[in-house]
Amino acid sequence: MRGRRPGPGGSAGGRWRLRNWRLRTKVGAVLLVPTLAALLLGGLRVQSEIDNANNFHRTVAQVDVARQITEVVHQLQKERVLMVTGAAATSSAAGSPLATQLDRTNGAIAELRGAVAKLNLPDAGAMDRYNRAVDGLTTLTTLRVLAQRGVYPDNALFTEYTSVIDTLVQVGREVTAAAGTQELSRVSTAAQTLDSAKEQIAQLDALLQIAAAHNSFQSSLNQDRARSSNAAFTASVTDFTAVANSQERQAFSDGYSGSDVDADHLIEQSALLTASPTAPLNIDIHAFTTASTIANDKFHQVELGLIGQLRAQASALAGDAAAAAGRDIAALLGTLMIALGLMLVIAWSLLTPLRRLRLEALDMANVRLPQTLKRILADEDPVEAAKNAVDPVSVFSREEIGQLARSFDLVHDQAVRMAVDQAVLRDNVNAIFVNLSRRSQVLVERQLSELDRLEQNEQDPDQLARFFVLDHLATRMRRNSENLIILSGTGLTKALVRPLPLAELVGAAISEVEHYARVKATGLPTALVHGRAVKDLIHLIAELLDNATTYSEASTTVTIAARQLRGGQLAMQISDSGMGMTTDELDAANHKLADPPDFDVTVARRMGLYVVGRLAQRHNIKVRLRSGDFIEGGTKAVITVPADLLAPPREEDARVDTPLVRRPTRLEETQPDLAAHVPVPAQNGSSLFRPPPEPKPVKEPEPEPTTRLPIYEEVLSRWFQPVVMDEWPVDEPDAPPLPALPIAELDPVETSLPPMKPPPAPVNRHESWISPADEAWLTVRTKLNGPAAEQITAVGLPKRVPNKHLVPGSAAPRSAAPEVQETRPPQFPERSPETTRSRLSGFQRGLGRARRHALDSTGDDLAETRG
Repeated sequence: MRGRRPGPGGSAGGRWRLRNWRLRTKVGAVLLVPTLAALLLGGLRVQSEIDNANNFHRTVAQVDVARQITEVVHQLQKERVLMVTGAAATSSAAGSPLATQLDRTNGAIAELRGAVAKLNLPDAGAMDRYNRAVDGLTTLTTLRVLAQRGVYPDNALFTEYTSVIDTLVQVGREVTAAAGTQELSRVSTAAQTLDSAKEQIAQLDALLQIAAAHNSFQSSLNQDRARSSNAAFTASVTDFTAVANSQERQAFSDGYSGSDVDADHLIEQSALLTASPTAPLNIDIHAFTTASTIANDKFHQVELGLIGQLRAQASALAGDAAAAAGRDIAALLGTLMIALGLMLVIAWSLLTPLRRLRLEALDMANVRLPQTLKRILADEDPVEAAKNAVDPVSVFSREEIGQLARSFDLVHDQAVRMAVDQAVLRDNVNAIFVNLSRRSQVLVERQLSELDRLEQNEQDPDQLARFFVLDHLATRMRRNSENLIILSGTGLTKALVRPLPLAELVGAAISEVEHYARVKATGLPTALVHGRAVKDLIHLIAELLDNATTYSEASTTVTIAARQLRGGQLAMQISDSGMGMTTDELDAANHKLADPPDFDVTVARRMGLYVVGRLAQRHNIKVRLRSGDFIEGGTKAVITVPADLLAPPREEDARVDTPLVRRPTRLEETQPDLAAHVPVPAQNGSSLFRPPPEPKPVKEPEPEPTTRLPIYEEVLSRWFQPVVMDEWPVDEPDAPPLPALPIAELDPVETSLPPMKPPPAPVNRHESWISPADEAWLTVRTKLNGPAAEQITAVGLPKRVPNKHLVPGSAAPRSAAPEVQETRPPQFPERSPETTRSRLSGFQRGLGRARRHALDSTGDDLAETRG
C-alpha cells in the first residue's frame, strides 16, 4: 500500500535514503562505483604483476642456490674420486691433492649455506627440503675422518658420497617446481637432466677408478653398477636433447667435446666391454684420471652455462614483471586521474547549470515573478505588460537540464498568463462590482429621496419614526454599496466643494451606523475638513464605529473624541469596551491597515478593515488599532488626519459634547452641494453620474461670522425648550403671521447634531445689530405671555381679537377698511400632544429645507464664481 506523499514541510525520510541524497553525492556515487571497480581490477593486475615479479625474483634466488648446489656437487664428485681412489690403493690422502679438494668443497658448502639462508620461499616444504639438504652435509666430517683412517672400504665410501650427492641433486630440482613460466620450467628441466647426466658419468668415473686400482671390477656387482651408470648417463643426455632447444644442444655439443672427452669415453667403453668382472682392465690410471677430470670440468661448464641461462631468463622475467607492475600502477593512477578529472567535469557540467537553474528559479519565484505579477496586475493594459515580462533561465543547453530550464520558462509564462487572466478577471469583477454598486446606489438614492418626501409630508409621529428607521437602513445600504466600489479600486464619486466642520462630518458618519444611539461624540474641535476628503473620511469613521458597536455589548457606549495636534494634524480616537484583540491579531490588523492586501476571498470576509485601509491609504491617513486600558479593556482605533486635509477653522464653530439619541442628520440633509453627484437612472438601466463642474483654481471665500437677531434667538429658544402648546392659538384664522426669518443669517452648524446646547446670550449680538422691529417683537412677546383672564376661552385658549396685537410698523393701515361684522369665535376641538408634536416637526422640516435652499444657493454662487 502506497503511503501518503509528504507535503512541503513534511518528512521525506531519513537523510541516508537514496532519494534524499544531494545531486553532487549521487553523481559522485555514480562515478565512484566504476572508479572503485577499475581500481580494484587494476590493483589486482598490479598485484599479480608484483607477485610474478616476486616469484621470478625468488626463482632467481633459487637458481643461485641451484648454482651453488651444482658447485658443491661438482666438488663432492671430485672429492669422492679422490677418497675412493685412496681407499682402493690403501694409501693415505694426507698431503695429497685431497686436502686441497676438501678446502674447495668446504668453501662451496659455505657459500651454499649462505645462499640458502637468504632464501625466502612461501612454500614451507621447499624451505624444509633445502635446509635438510644443507644440514645433511654435516655428515661429511665424520665420513672424511673415517675414510682417512681407512675404516671405510672403497665401495662403501662410494656409496656414502653418492648418497649425499643424490640428496643435493634432488634439491636442485626445486627450481623446476618453482619456475613461473613454461620457458623457465623447460630450461630448468634441461639443467636438471644435465645434472643427472653429469652425476652418472661421475659415478662411472669413480667406479672405473676403483676397478683400475684393482685392475678389474672384482665382482659382477661393480661391473653392473658401472654399466648402469653409463646407461643412465646416456638416458639423461637423451632427455636433455629432447628438452633443450637447438642452441642449448649446440652449446652442450660444443662444450662437452674434445680429445680429453673422447679419451675418457674410450677408456670407459673399453672397460665396460670386458666380458668377465675379473678380467684385467689394464687402465692407465694417470691418463684416465687426467682425461676424466678435464671431461667433468667441461661438463660442469656446460651445466653452469645452462644454469646461467636459466638465471638470466628468470631475472628478465622478474624485471619484466616489475616493469609491468610499474606500468600497471602508472596506468592505474593515470586512469584514476582521468576518471577523477572526468568526474569533476561531468559533475561541473551537471551541477553548474542545475545550481544556476535553482538560484534563478528561486529568484524568479521569490523576487522577479512576484514583482512582474504585481506590475502586470497594476498595469492598465495587463496584456501589453505581460509581453516579455520574464527573462528566460540562463541555461541554454540541449540536454535534459536545458529542457528543464525551458520547462521552467513555460511555467513562468503560464504564471504570467494566469496573472494576465487574473488581472482581466479582476477588472471584470471590479467592473461588475462598480456596476452593481451604482445600480444599487441609484435605487438607494431614489429610496432616500422618496423617504425624504414622505417624512416631509408625514404628520403621524409613529409613522415618521418608522420612516426614520427606513431612512437609516437605506443609508447603511448605501455604505455597503460604496464598499463594493472601494473594493473594486474605484474612488467614491461624491465630493464636496467647500470644507465641512468636523462636528457635521462625525454626525454624518454616526448616521451610517446601525447602533448610532450608543455612539457618543465628545471633545470635537472646531476643525474643517477639505471637501475632497469628507466623503472618504465619513466612510472610514463609519466603518470603525460600526465595528466598535458590533463587537461590544449593547449596554456599553462607544466614544469618539478628537484633538488637534501641534503639527497641525487631527487625531481622532474611537474607543469601545468590547472583548478586545490579542497582540497577534492587532499586529495583523495594523499591517493590513498600513498596507492593504489585494482583494480576495479573505478580504471579502473582513471587508470593513480592507475598506478602512484603502481609504486611509488614498488620503495618507494613518489608522492604528491598540488595546484598551487594563481596566476598561476593549479596543481603541486612532485616526491621524494629515494637516493638508484640514482647512482654517471658522470663529463661530463651537465644540460639541453630546450623546446622539435620535436619528442623526445625513450628510445630504446639511450639504445640498452633493446633489450634483447623485446618480441619475439612465434609459438603459445603468447609472450615470453627474460629475461636479471642474472648479477653477480660485481661493475659497472665508466664511463670514453669522449675527443672530433677537427674533431668531427667541424662535430658537422656544423650539428647543418645552413650551405650553395650548398658549399659542396657532389654528385661529386671525392669528398673527410668524415673522419671516433671515435665512441668509442662519448658522448651518446649529442643526447638524441636535439637540444642541442652549445658544449664548444675544446681548453682544444686539450691540452689533439693533433693528427697529426688536421693540415691536418684545411688545408681542409681553402680550403673548400675559393674556387677560377674560380673554381665555372655555377650552383654555386665548381669545383672538382682530387687530389687537398688531406690531407697530409691521403693516400700514388701510385707508378704507371694510366694516367687519363682529362674529363669535369658532369653537375648535381639543388638540392632543401628538398633534402639536406633528405640527412642530413640520416646522422643523420647513426650517431645514430653508437652510438647504440657502446653502444650495451659496454653493451654486460659489461654483459659478470658481467656474
